Amino acid sequence: MKRVVLALFFLLPLAFGQGLEAELKRAEALRRARAAEAARLTAELRDLDARTQELRKKIAALDAELSRVARRIAELGARIRALRAEIERLKTEEAKKARSFEKRKRELERLLVLLWQQRAAGYLPAIRATSFAELAAKSRWLSALGAAELDLARRVEAQARALAALRRKKAALEAELTQARAEAEKERNRLRARRRELTRLLAELKAHKKAKALKLAELERAKKQLDAEIARLKKELEAERARAQRAALGVPKALVGRLLYPVAGGRIEKRYGQDGQDFEWIRAPRPGAPVRAAGSGQVFAVLYYGNVGWTVLIQHTSTLFTQYVNLQEPRVATGDHVEQGELLGYLGGGALIPPDVLWFRVAVWKNGQFYYVNPDPYF
Repeated sequence: MKRVVLALFFLLPLAFGQGLEAELKRAEALRRARAAEAARLTAELRDLDARTQELRKKIAALDAELSRVARRIAELGARIRALRAEIERLKTEEAKKARSFEKRKRELERLLVLLWQQRAAGYLPAIRATSFAELAAKSRWLSALGAAELDLARRVEAQARALAALRRKKAALEAELTQARAEAEKERNRLRARRRELTRLLAELKAHKKAKALKLAELERAKKQLDAEIARLKKELEAERARAQRAALGVPKALVGRLLYPVAGGRIEKRYGQDGQDFEWIRAPRPGAPVRAAGSGQVFAVLYYGNVGWTVLIQHTSTLFTQYVNLQEPRVATGDHVEQGELLGYLGGGALIPPDVLWFRVAVWKNGQFYYVNPDPYF
C-alpha cells in the first residue's frame, strides 16, 4: 500500500486549472512553432546576406575588369590615333618624295636628251670648246653631272619606296590595333551584360531579403504577444491553483508558519508554480550543505533515483507531508521519528540537480491522492 501511495505522490499532478493548462500548452506550442519559423527565417536571411555579399564581390570584380578593359580601349584608341597621324605624315612625305622623284626624273630625261643631242651633233658645237683639252674637261663634267643626277634620282626613288613600305606597315599595325580594340569593345559589352544580370539578381535578393525581414519582424511581434499571453496564462493558472488549493485543501492553521527552513542560509531561487514546477528550488550557501527536517514527524519513505539522488519523505500529520530531493545517502531510515531541525543528510546526490540545490515539496493527502501545495505559508 505504501508503494502505491508513493507512486501517487511522485507521479500524479495537480488536477486544478486543467482548462488553463490546455490553453497554456496550446500557446506554448504555438510559440515554439513561431520560434522555429523565426529561426528558419533567420537562417534564410543569413544565407541571403551571404549570397548578397558574394554578388557584390562579383560586381566589384566586374567593375574592376570593366575599368581595365576601358583603359585598354582608351590605350588602343590613343595608339590608333597616333598611328593614323603618323600614316598621314608618311603619306605627305611619300607624296613629297614622289614629286621630287618625278622632278628629278624629268630633269634626268631632259639631261639625257640634251646629252644625246650633243653627242649626235658633236661635242664641239654643244660645249663650244676652244681646244681638245677644254672639250675633254667639259665632257667629263657632263658625264659626272649625269651620273650624279641618276644616283640622286635612284636615292629619291628608294626613299619613296621605303616610305611606302613603312606606311603599309603602319597601316597593317593600325588594322591590328583596330581589331584588338573591337575585341576589347566586345569584351566590355559582354562584361556590361554580365554586370546588368548580376545587378538584377542583387535587386531580386534585396527584395527577397526585405520580404523575409518583414515576415521575421511579424513573427517577432507575434512571439512577443504569445510571451505576454503565456505569462498571463501562467499567472492565471497559478492563481487558479492557489484558489483551488485553498478551496479543496485549505491550510492547516495549526501548522501555518510552523515549518523550519530546511537549508540554513539558503534562498528560494525558483518559487513553487514558477515555470509550472510543483516544488520550491532552494539554493544553499555551498555544495553539500546540510538539510534538516522542516518539522517533527515520522520518516515515511527513503528512496533513491539516479538522476535526482536520495529522496526523504516525512509525514508530519495524517494529511501533511514534506519531501527533500537531491540528498546524498541519508542519515535517517524509513520509520524513524525525527525532530524539527534534525539532520536528514547532505546535498549533492543527484546527477541532474546542482549539488547546492534542494527540491523541497509540501504535499497534502486528501481523497486518496497527494496534492503538492505552495510551501510558503508553512514557513
